[in-house]
Amino acid sequence: MKNILKKAMVIAACGSAALAVSSPASAALYTYQQTNGDILTIDDTALSGSLKGSNIDVTFTSAAFAGFTGGASPTGSFNLDSLDGTRTVGGTAYSDNPSHQQVLKFIPKSNGDTKVNLWSWWGNPIVAGDYITTVGTYTPPSTSSGGTPVPAPGMLGLLSLALIGLGFAGRRRKTVIKGNKLALA
Repeated sequence: MKNILKKAMVIAACGSAALAVSSPASAALYTYQQTNGDILTIDDTALSGSLKGSNIDVTFTSAAFAGFTGGASPTGSFNLDSLDGTRTVGGTAYSDNPSHQQVLKFIPKSNGDTKVNLWSWWGNPIVAGDYITTVGTYTPPSTSSGGTPVPAPGMLGLLSLALIGLGFAGRRRKTVIKGNKLALA
């Protein structure tokens, strides 16, 4: 029985290790430098993004970013679940006015440019509307699959538990009586 348990634990450890190595999750952090110097980032795993520059410093989330395909000329319209931060207008920083649905839109232009429109109202009372920029350069994610490899935490946890179990199983010994002396088997 003891040998069967040890063999099962070894097989589980090997299987966990194989799965941990062979099935990394994929995450992509897309980075766009706008022609005005702003930096737009979108993380399709955390379903979040940011737009930072001299006149804007915001972060946002959208469940729709799960379908973001990135690329040098992204397209699509993404309803934002949250928008936090400020936009500076005339030297004064204003926060978003939540009375308006916030949307991040990528609009391809006929000349090949991609316009980025952060569709929102700023201030209460409203002092400004949409924040519009244009994609200047694009930094692709570091892997060809469209994402940065991320270890699958569940598999690493299983591997750790299996190795700990093997460690404890190897330390367990029976005490047997040989003649009139105690011995470890």
